[in-house]
Amino acid sequence: MKTVLAGDIGGTKCRFALITEDLQVLAVQQVATSRDRAEFLHQLEAACRTIVAAVPAGMNPPSAIGLGTAGVIPRGGRLITSAPNLPLDGFPLSAHLERSFGLPTTLINDGRASAFGEYLRGYAKGSDPLLCLFFGTGVGIGLLIGRRPFEGADNAAGEIGHTMYRLFGRKCPCGQLGHFEAYCGGRAITERAAAEIGPAQNGGEWTVGAVVASQHPSAELILRDAFHAAATLTANACTLLNPGAVVLGGGVLSGWPALRGSIEQFVRDNCSKSISQNVRFVETLGGSDAILWGAAAATGALALTSD
Repeated sequence: MKTVLAGDIGGTKCRFALITEDLQVLAVQQVATSRDRAEFLHQLEAACRTIVAAVPAGMNPPSAIGLGTAGVIPRGGRLITSAPNLPLDGFPLSAHLERSFGLPTTLINDGRASAFGEYLRGYAKGSDPLLCLFFGTGVGIGLLIGRRPFEGADNAAGEIGHTMYRLFGRKCPCGQLGHFEAYCGGRAITERAAAEIGPAQNGGEWTVGAVVASQHPSAELILRDAFHAAATLTANACTLLNPGAVVLGGGVLSGWPALRGSIEQFVRDNCSKSISQNVRFVETLGGSDAILWGAAAATGALALTSD
């Protein structure tokens, strides 16, 4: 059976696995995302070598590498730009891995990879157009149209977290002011909690779940701002794109499960009937697995279908 080595490169953690033609996820390796480039590359390569050494008997070794990653990937899929949560801006990652492993390497934006994966196997399987919104460390989007992820003219479409929410508002991790991600991205939520509430309970780091559980008045304000931003972003995207289904996922929703239903209700209450009456809201089936499925599919090395 053919296999591909696939990865999900995120601002908080990176996850790698062997993906088979029937979309099994095997030999998973996960590491924390280092902000140091040399350490990041060392961890990435070590994880991939561990997976290559663990290919089960009867399966072919991986014939390609596919990585779903945050940030913008210029046409051709050779490097990452505009990734404020990764130490890889401008680094020729594809060429680096091809030298290290001797395998053709494809990079795809993680939102597009996830939309591709959800289309192939998720609860929204076969839905077209399909909109995926991910509230994680940052805010990502995946849009699938005509059975393919939408890329835009320069493969830069989809940085919806960096569209404007409030003019001259809170500072975004990208350095600009007032972007959606500055309000409903997981990093923004936890950094704001640290600044406005103080140290987390028991001296640990803030998580979205800890902010949800906090009784501090500032936590309520942070969450209200995050909800308004996430719901507005989703309603705007639905009105603009008129998807058949919307997948909501990401670490923010894992720590704040009630947010999913609140976003859906906001869309149904505030979007026109032509947009809201038939759209389906579904959970992600694979989570990070969906990114791995989509990244593997993007290599073209596996015969995959949504049928």
